[in-house]
Amino acid sequence: MKISVIVTCYNLEKYISRAIYSCLDQTISEENYEIIVVDDYSTDNSWNVIQSVGDLGGRIVSVRHSENKGVGEASNTALSVAKGKYVVKVDGDDFINKNFLFAMSQILDYNEEIGFVYGDHLIVDENNKRQYSINTLDKLLDNGAGVMFRTKNVNSLGGYATKYKTRDDYDLITRYIKNFDGYYLKLPYYRYFQRNGSLSKNAAQRELEKNEIDKNNN
Repeated sequence: MKISVIVTCYNLEKYISRAIYSCLDQTISEENYEIIVVDDYSTDNSWNVIQSVGDLGGRIVSVRHSENKGVGEASNTALSVAKGKYVVKVDGDDFINKNFLFAMSQILDYNEEIGFVYGDHLIVDENNKRQYSINTLDKLLDNGAGVMFRTKNVNSLGGYATKYKTRDDYDLITRYIKNFDGYYLKLPYYRYFQRNGSLSKNAAQRELEKNEIDKNNN
């Protein structure tokens, strides 16, 4: 297995099927990747939506937590069953271009010295208006979306920190880039969904967790 795609979900019934189907609709061969969907004990209809998609002959592995544990724990649950040489996380309200997995994995296939790959984003709002966003390293650290890692490297770092509720990606990437080099692929293959008011949500907690991570990882 080449790639494990992790899709985490908490109360995203309106968006989760879009995320899953975008991962299914890829130009890379079906046998080269798996999709692992982890529902973090959603209280809406998310789990029923996930189940309605099914496993499609084993292409999708679905797991539901028995209690809400946070996105870091959900990501680690997926990592614990991931079979792929590479791993990439797609948030349950985001989605990806059909060439995303092929293009990202090609960089890792032919460059052993590269430890992770990230690219540009299209920011999509609730009216489906799209805006190209150049994904500098600073932006990557802030949102952590659409990064393909070598699975063995993520596991060597202990996976995602579970104590952070809003900055688990920031923590992992901060630790990761101290040990492994990355590659910036200048293609906007990740669709970052921006809900109304999402930028200000949990802003204070995000800043507190960022400061703690910076202190611990420096």
